[in-house]
Amino acid sequence: MGGAVLGLASALVLCSCEDKEAAPAAPAEEPAVAAEQKAPQEPELSAFDETRDALFDHVVFQLAQKVSNPELYPEVNAEVRDTLALLNDYYAALEKEAEMAEERVRTALLIAGMTCDLGAYAKAYTAYENALKQLELLPEDVRGGRDAKRSLSTIESGLGACLLYQGKSAEALEHFRKSLDTDLAVFKELHPDEKKPLEENNVDPEVALAASAVMDSYRCLGDCQNVMNDTEEARETYKKGLEMVPALRVVTPKMAIAYIKLLIASADLENSLGNMKGAYVSWYQAGDLSKKLALGNHPLAIRAEAKRLNESLIRPLLQVEAKLKEEQRKAAEAEAASKPADAPVTETPIQPVPEAAPEVAPAPVVAPEAEAPKPEQKPRNNRRRNKRNR
Repeated sequence: MGGAVLGLASALVLCSCEDKEAAPAAPAEEPAVAAEQKAPQEPELSAFDETRDALFDHVVFQLAQKVSNPELYPEVNAEVRDTLALLNDYYAALEKEAEMAEERVRTALLIAGMTCDLGAYAKAYTAYENALKQLELLPEDVRGGRDAKRSLSTIESGLGACLLYQGKSAEALEHFRKSLDTDLAVFKELHPDEKKPLEENNVDPEVALAASAVMDSYRCLGDCQNVMNDTEEARETYKKGLEMVPALRVVTPKMAIAYIKLLIASADLENSLGNMKGAYVSWYQAGDLSKKLALGNHPLAIRAEAKRLNESLIRPLLQVEAKLKEEQRKAAEAEAASKPADAPVTETPIQPVPEAAPEVAPAPVVAPEAEAPKPEQKPRNNRRRNKRNR
């Protein structure tokens, strides 16, 4: 089993690293399969875990970059499908090893997520169902753990996304609710007093991870309600997610990213309902916080995502700002026209837009990111409707 698994790992590395400058080139005198020939037949599980984590993180990062920029990579579909085939082979090898049950769940989730990103939503739905079956096969004590609950939330959210993409929003809604309920249960287990602020220099990474997942789940549920034209329900859902941050007062960079995306989703809804001032406030908050993250001393992935989100907000902020200033100008003209002709003329200055909009809440304190378990990525269930949240 060890040689087969590491052989697949070697193939995955070769498949995904061909354009990565940091990847070392294979020695000219050795064939590509040399790594498999030299690998120990029965590697230690801890060593295998480290190899697996580094490999999968690299593969998923490379594929995510290409899937999100398909116009720059015309070969993306073929490359992703080749990698999916390798992952399926890897999964088939795992099925022969009873002690690798948790790894089967992780791999099944990877396959489902990548299939969903390819747009094969019916196949992705089946893959998420398979991941759920593998999860249910885990021992009871493992299923009751937080890692398994996180996986369950990801599966439910993935099932919901696949259904939503296929126009089955009512069915999707129930899966998003289950995902949110699971994430809330984990968060409350870790942080029973929801109104208790976090300590700036002592944020439990498990709590931070759980809080990020809850905000993501609120956003996914709100997006689905919005698609169903339940705008008031969606507004309330977004509001509940946003209320977490003022209560906690302190956020880690990953929590901040989840909060920014939730602010953007809420602003998009308010703008679609004609509430330009409300939209502006949320976009303004998201832009301010994302700028601080992008310029801060944070991991590269956080800064890159913050920069992308910040740049996506430039156009809507400028558009709404122009409309709000025009509203102010018209209001000033109407007020002047309503006064008697002999009344003294007083010029009403146009106020800066942030003052014209409702009061902007103070930005949360961003604490350093502590080491935490790696969460499964939730599907981008609003990719078609709002590319800024990809």
